[in-house]
Amino acid sequence: MSSTNMFSVYGRMTALPGRRDDLIALLHECARAGGDDCGLLNYSVNTAPEDPDTIWMTQLWVDQAAHDATTRSEPVAAATRRLLPLLVREPEGSYGHAVYVHDRRSE
Repeated sequence: MSSTNMFSVYGRMTALPGRRDDLIALLHECARAGGDDCGLLNYSVNTAPEDPDTIWMTQLWVDQAAHDATTRSEPVAAATRRLLPLLVREPEGSYGHAVYVHDRRSE
């Protein structure tokens, strides 16, 4: 899989105590809100065994333009606005460009 212009997003979110599953469900909703052809190649939500209220999220997009257009769309923005009340603090994260991507399903 070519990674020439792929754009990546990494984030950590800490849910209010007991709200982690609600946060995960809402993140899943956010990922679906962009539609099937939005340019989101991979989306992963991971739990942290040492901290039951923390999740780590990663996204891989075809490029930054696809990410920006999708996350600014009203369906995604509406779902995203519902995230903040579930969080202890603002999400933390960063952006990058994929240097190497290997998809084992294509072997």
